[in-house]
Amino acid sequence: MANLPDVHPNAPAGGSGTGSSKSSKPLGLNDQLDIADFTRGPVGRDPFKTVGQNVFGTPSLLPSQQTKPTPPPAAIELTLVGHFPRPTNWSDTVEKNLIAADTWFPHTLDFRAVAGSGSVEITTEWDFLLKIMQVQAKIKRLNFFSHAATSLIAMAGAVLPDGTNVNLSPPGWTQVISGGTGPIMDPYANTWGTFGENSGTVTVTVGNVTFNLDNVRAKFAEDAVIWLYLCHGASDPNLFQEIANTFQVTVKGFSKEVVYCAPAGFPSDRKHKIAVVTTSKPSDSCANGVADFHGLDGHANARTASPRKH
Repeated sequence: MANLPDVHPNAPAGGSGTGSSKSSKPLGLNDQLDIADFTRGPVGRDPFKTVGQNVFGTPSLLPSQQTKPTPPPAAIELTLVGHFPRPTNWSDTVEKNLIAADTWFPHTLDFRAVAGSGSVEITTEWDFLLKIMQVQAKIKRLNFFSHAATSLIAMAGAVLPDGTNVNLSPPGWTQVISGGTGPIMDPYANTWGTFGENSGTVTVTVGNVTFNLDNVRAKFAEDAVIWLYLCHGASDPNLFQEIANTFQVTVKGFSKEVVYCAPAGFPSDRKHKIAVVTTSKPSDSCANGVADFHGLDGHANARTASPRKH
């Protein structure tokens, strides 16, 4: 938008005035100023800008009237949790007894209690991408709470009724380079690059949103980090690295298991403390548990994978 012109008094009338005329008569000889003289500034100023108008003749806005550009929204923290329903045969009493017997695994209600009220449940690896695409700002940190085995990170599954284990639903994320059946990000292995690190321009549609891998990557801030709060989430170096390659984002996790430590008011209070297992008996590690998962950021067993540029 053009700057406001300097505001000058109109040129004085009469032959001795300093206003210029469109006529070819020399200064001092114009007996009557024409219409242009009433809108031009004195000689020596810009003769083409009119008072209160821009060079095109349209009114200029005062600074207070000008529309300021809308700043981009601040980068946000997105927290996703896996889909692991509470077993239907678990009453509150049954669940408390299983915890006391050390035969209990957390389910989605526990993930969400630890992750916070703003956490979002996902059901598939496609849903994982969709939730990223639906964010209306850059993501500075993505936290993911779920279950995993050494070679598989699951988006969904089932806690066994007796609390002794968890079934992980395929395909999840498995190693691409070793030929896993649920590669990070299949069909990304075919569509978006063998090692999850190639630029992906082929589009896919999830729900009513169509996007490609470059679109997903663009949702992250330049210095973004993905944190994995999973059993064995960072214990497979190749899979761990492929996640960083796929999203082109730094990924952090833990080389040891993560344990959920039930609060005294369980199950009415499901805000467990979480701890990284550093003892032979996992529950003994609860002495070092934190109520806010961010408190594990500096843990000695935290592991980092930096993306290999495509």
